[in-house]
Amino acid sequence: MKVTRLTTVLLLALSASACSTLEDVIVPTSEYKNVLDNREAAASQLAQASICCQDFTHLTYTPLPGVYKQLVSIGASSPVFNFTEGRSFFAAYQLPQNSGDLRITLSAQIDKTVFVPRVVMLDAQFRVTRIIDDKIFKYVPAQLLDGDQLQGVFTIDRTMAGNPNNETYMVVYTPENGLNDTTTITHPSKLMAKSLAVVDPGIKDPEIPHSAWGLVKVEVEDLSGNSGEANIYKPAYQDTVDAMVPKVDPAPNKLVVAAPAATAVVASSTAVQTPAAATVMPATPAPTGMAAGGTMLAETEQLYNQLIEKAVSGGDIEKAMQLATEAERAGSATAKATLVNAIKRSQK
Repeated sequence: MKVTRLTTVLLLALSASACSTLEDVIVPTSEYKNVLDNREAAASQLAQASICCQDFTHLTYTPLPGVYKQLVSIGASSPVFNFTEGRSFFAAYQLPQNSGDLRITLSAQIDKTVFVPRVVMLDAQFRVTRIIDDKIFKYVPAQLLDGDQLQGVFTIDRTMAGNPNNETYMVVYTPENGLNDTTTITHPSKLMAKSLAVVDPGIKDPEIPHSAWGLVKVEVEDLSGNSGEANIYKPAYQDTVDAMVPKVDPAPNKLVVAAPAATAVVASSTAVQTPAAATVMPATPAPTGMAAGGTMLAETEQLYNQLIEKAVSGGDIEKAMQLATEAERAGSATAKATLVNAIKRSQK
C-alpha cells in the first residue's frame, strides 16, 4: 500500500480492523512484501536458479551517479552468482570515477525476514580489494518512519585519479551459508519503556530469519575529495601491487587476491548465461505530517492521541506504547503525556 500523507494513514488506521497495526500501514516497504516475507520461495528459487556468469568480469554493472538514493529489490528477477560462501541473488554497480571520495551507505530493510548484506569491492581490473561484512553492517532500531535496518557505511578513495587500483565496482549479495541464521532486533515495547524511564517489560526480542531475497537502500554521497572517513580503502599504484598482494594458489570457489594479470575470483559454473541487471526500484516518497521546523501538524497529533487513548481503553497497552513512540519520533509533543494519562485513567 503506497502512502502519501501521514494524516491519511492515521484516518485509515482509525477505521481499520483489530488485526491491523500502525506499522502495517505506514512502513514504506509494504509494497515490497513479496521479497521481504517469502523466505521459502526465495530459498527454492535460489536452489533452482542458473548461475549467470563464470567470474566478476562477466557481471552486468549498473552505473551509479555521484549522488544517488534508491530502494533496490533483490528478488526472483535478480541474477545469481556463485560466491565463496555459496550462491546468492545479487545487485552489481559501477561506481562513479570523476568524483571526490564517495561515502556509500547500504541499509537492508528488516520485516518478517532480512537480506543480510555482504559486499565485494573490485578495482578496475576486477580484482578484489576488500570484503565488507557483518563487521561493518550493524543493526539500527526503527526510528521516525524508518523501520529496523542492518546498515553499513564505508568510503571509496578517489584522491589518486587514474589509478587502476581505485575501487571501481561493487557487488551486493548475501552469504548462502548464513541463510539459516537469525538477527535479533529490539522489541518496540522496550524502546518505549526506555523513553518513558519505566521498568523494562521483559518482552522477548524478535528473532528475524535471514532470506535470499530482500530490500536494500543504496545511498551514494560525493565527499568532494574530503577523505579521512572510517572504513576507507587506500589503493596502491600498479608498480607496487606485486609487493603488496600475497601470492595465494587459486582453489575452486575461493576468493583470491591475485597478481595484477589474474582474475580475482573464479566461481564454478556449469552454464554461462547472459547476465541480467539487478532490479532497481524507484524510491518511495516518505509520508509527510510535519509543519515547518519539524513539529507535528495539530490534526496529525490529535489523531495520534485518539489512537493512543483508544488502544489503552481497549486494554492493548503494547499497541498504545508503539503508537506513542511513533508519534513522539515524528514530532509529537503530547503523545507521551496522553499515554501516561490514559493509563492512569484506566487504573481508576
